[in-house]
Amino acid sequence: MLRPFARFSTTALLALGASSHQVAGQSAGSGTSARDTVGTMTLSQALARAHRLRPQAQLAAAVVSRARGSAQLTALVPNPFAIGQVDERTPTHQSTLTQPLAWLVRRRADVGTGRATVSRATADSVQIIADMGRDVQRAFFGALAAAERLRLAQEQSHLADSLVLFADRRVSAGEIAVFDRDQIAQEASRMRLTAALSREQSRVAQVDFARAVAWDGGPLPHPVGALTDALDTVVPSAAEFAFAKDTTLTALPGLQAVLADSAAAAARWRAARRAQIPVPAIVIGLEWGANGVASTTTTRDARATSLVGLSMPLPIWNQGREATAEARGAAQEASARAAEARLTFAAQLSAAQIRASETAERARFARDTLYPDATRLRAGAVRLYEAGRTGLLPALDAMRVERDVAQILVQELLAFQQARADLNAILGRWP
Repeated sequence: MLRPFARFSTTALLALGASSHQVAGQSAGSGTSARDTVGTMTLSQALARAHRLRPQAQLAAAVVSRARGSAQLTALVPNPFAIGQVDERTPTHQSTLTQPLAWLVRRRADVGTGRATVSRATADSVQIIADMGRDVQRAFFGALAAAERLRLAQEQSHLADSLVLFADRRVSAGEIAVFDRDQIAQEASRMRLTAALSREQSRVAQVDFARAVAWDGGPLPHPVGALTDALDTVVPSAAEFAFAKDTTLTALPGLQAVLADSAAAAARWRAARRAQIPVPAIVIGLEWGANGVASTTTTRDARATSLVGLSMPLPIWNQGREATAEARGAAQEASARAAEARLTFAAQLSAAQIRASETAERARFARDTLYPDATRLRAGAVRLYEAGRTGLLPALDAMRVERDVAQILVQELLAFQQARADLNAILGRWP
């Protein structure tokens, strides 16, 4: 009797079992989970590890920290400056302290610029983290899909080898020609080549997954999960999504960053306009005579004199119109970019929602209808061939169809997971 033919099942295709490796001597508080140690990793573990170890997380925090420092710079009060003079002819001494006040008129605009800078950095930080989550998701499901393709190719290769053994027996019994057996052998060779190619792709995908989770050496981690994760979750319809799109748009970190740039440019324009106002500086000081002793007394014999006055800027050579014109142009440019970005992000959000919805629909159809039908037809064709009721070509065609449909199913499931990751990234969500 021939060994049973390998049977493909939808359940086996859609979920990978956990590895049976065990770990001993795992120390508590080592910072590495048991799953990390044994080389298998779920999506939640991969996301947690990436958030903990990826430099992108540090970059997100550094961006906000730098923006806060920049905001503090824009709100600084300028230091006073001191002047000391000695006139040997008189002889007299004079010391003055000047405090500029021009910052008062532009203080509010400068503070607005700083706030907009922090808002931009916060939006950038959210987008950096969301993009990192998308990277981990795509790498995780990419490695999972590659491993599934390898498993399918290996099972189909075993099935082809079984057919070769059965064909050898039928050749010995004189039931089929040697040419028919050679055709089956060629198909088995093709399946071994496909399995070898799938093995290469799986190893490369595993390397990419290791990079996404900042793997630092040792055996590469294996993703453990299901390609159907969230496949049966209800996706909002296009009409429902369009109704909430305007509200959702304002929450997109990418659009928030552009709007913050526009707000910062407008604040700089206001500051430039107010900087045209000539604001005096306060000057205070002391002047004393040859005895070299400063005094604040007001007696007739005192030689020291207090000085209080104003230092007024004279807008003779320029009045600040050029700086105002440049700031106005920058504000108008930023406003136009923000308006254009709103249109772009609205289209990107709608397109991402459509892709998530449509890929989910195709993946469910491939899982529930296309693949089970192909498996049933292949099993029937093989049984008829074993019973000698049909020729070789129907069995080979059924095998090829099932192989193609299995690859289509994996591809559609992967497309859904990628579309889902892209939608989360646009929305600024951590998976």
